[in-house]
Amino acid sequence: MLADIISAIVASQTDFELVGDVVGTAGLALAASQAAADILIRGGRLQRRQALRLLWRAPRMKIVTIDPDGHGGVLYELRLDCAVLDEISPIALVAAIRGGPENSDQRARR
Repeated sequence: MLADIISAIVASQTDFELVGDVVGTAGLALAASQAAADILIRGGRLQRRQALRLLWRAPRMKIVTIDPDGHGGVLYELRLDCAVLDEISPIALVAAIRGGPENSDQRARR
């Protein structure tokens, strides 16, 4: 049900085109790269490693997975992230490297 809703939303956009279906995960990377897909919609969960492998081959693509129960999903995308390191303490530097909440306010100001 959710897959149909998401597919209908994507299809309603004039700058998106639905190009086909792939069953399983073996052919996802090849199919996505051959179709130069902007978005990949997949029923079922996808391991982070699988998502990274797909996004590495097509870095501008976004992946939407739909939970097996059809009530939710996950959006994967490859993003370059940075944190501003002005005058910084050792604690703040370690937090920025770890991606902790101490640097989230600086990320929001970019």
